Amino acid sequence: MLRYRLPVGAALIALLGALLWFDGRAAGMPAAWLPDGTLPAGAVLALASVLVLVPVLVVELTRLLKAGEVRVWPLPFSLLVACSAFASVCLHAWNMRDLAPLATLLALLGLLPALWALATRNAAGAVAGLGRWLLLAVWAGAMPACWIALRAQVPWTAMVGAILAVKCNDIGAYFAGRAFGRHRMVPWISAAKTWEGFAGGAAASIAAGAWVGSQLPVGVWHGVAFGACAAVLGPFGDLSESILKRNAGAKDSGTWLPGMGGALDVFDSLLPTAPAALWLLAARA
Repeated sequence: MLRYRLPVGAALIALLGALLWFDGRAAGMPAAWLPDGTLPAGAVLALASVLVLVPVLVVELTRLLKAGEVRVWPLPFSLLVACSAFASVCLHAWNMRDLAPLATLLALLGLLPALWALATRNAAGAVAGLGRWLLLAVWAGAMPACWIALRAQVPWTAMVGAILAVKCNDIGAYFAGRAFGRHRMVPWISAAKTWEGFAGGAAASIAAGAWVGSQLPVGVWHGVAFGACAAVLGPFGDLSESILKRNAGAKDSGTWLPGMGGALDVFDSLLPTAPAALWLLAARA
């Protein structure tokens, strides 16, 4: 598996770097149809996310839910909810406040099944509907958009550093767990995760976060705090996805990426860390 993971991982890093570089070049280009008349920072990333990332996340999430015998919505409805939540966060980040409420209202359409279940006195259906809305609107929509909101406030190179800080947690945990792992964290969810790996990942993400913070106006300690958050939230995202996969009886969320599985397998640690990155690394007004 490692022989596939290394080249695929390198290709993904190269693709992300190219997108971020192009985004940096495109920011500020004339765009008469936009309120400010120019393309905002993060526009290229947002377009790529809406066209590729968010739909793939929605497809994988609904597939896992369906395999776990959870009733799912029609795919177009699910995509509308996730993409509207994604757009709402991005539009707020770009100060397009006339359009953001519309996107938010569209995302809230995902609550209709829960409200209908409540009207018919189906408590279980209402809870399930609310859960699906949270999963799609927050996990597949708002959380990826937080990375775009961060890009709107920091240079593209800093965003690369923030993403690498999260992935340093994954890498540190993998190698520390392989070398020293003895005490398993939650064996019923993931037999491979150990407390020794967790400590190694935390050390790696905190060190990387400190470096990222030192390159930004927020300073080193904000970077250290982000690294510490990544040390907790990254594994939480991984374990959350593992629960979905276990319930579905699946090894991976998809088969798009040889050696890695699906997009959710790659982004599971990046999604819950996105709000922390925006909160701790973005420049303060």
